[in-house]
Amino acid sequence: MIPLPHAHDFYDVQPPDVRAAIDAASTFRDLPKGSQVTRQGEPSQHLHQVLSGMVKVSSVSRDGRETVVALIRTGGWVSLSEIFSGLPGNADVTALTPVRIRSVARPALLALMRDHPTIAEELLRVLSQRFSILYHASVDRSVLGLKERVIKVLYIQALSHGTPTGEVTISLPQEELAKMLDAGRQALNRVLQELQREGLIEAVYGAVRLLSLAAVERRYGHLIDVDQPVAIYPD
Repeated sequence: MIPLPHAHDFYDVQPPDVRAAIDAASTFRDLPKGSQVTRQGEPSQHLHQVLSGMVKVSSVSRDGRETVVALIRTGGWVSLSEIFSGLPGNADVTALTPVRIRSVARPALLALMRDHPTIAEELLRVLSQRFSILYHASVDRSVLGLKERVIKVLYIQALSHGTPTGEVTISLPQEELAKMLDAGRQALNRVLQELQREGLIEAVYGAVRLLSLAAVERRYGHLIDVDQPVAIYPD
């Protein structure tokens, strides 16, 4: 795995004066769990940053089936592609926890990019790295079996905390994990029970506890020892 600090964030790497300019152009709001930050199919005129909490990026098919594409935690930005493409939003962004959101309107963002070229440079980096992360995730969904996908997704989620070894609690209900894996709840439960018998995880209410990243690496190194990017969040 290839850890990528700031893979979802172009703000923290900016000089103090540029961060101050972004702050001045921002509006802030607090949203309860379950609130929608953006809606699939609606035009996007703002770029949003998760300042605290976690959101999911998901799409809903015509038959009402939801697929979770990504989880964005503190520091990450959403609506990056739509703000430049001018296309309607291709996903819902929904608060999985209470969240604090920063928003920057498109005209203000374009002005900031003209005045501070480092913003455009870092936005290109974030977009490129995010594309690579999503590409690898889509390949995994196509070629791996369910157990392999569960192991890999849990490992990536644990690694995103920046913890190379030891125990990591992944605060994600099994319902949302199933949507990430495009799996039924019963099939997912069977795999989780198998991994629990192997001593790798512990399923708890609203979360999965990965007991040892090192143990996963030893047993499933063929899944983990790959050149696949992982976004690291500043937990």
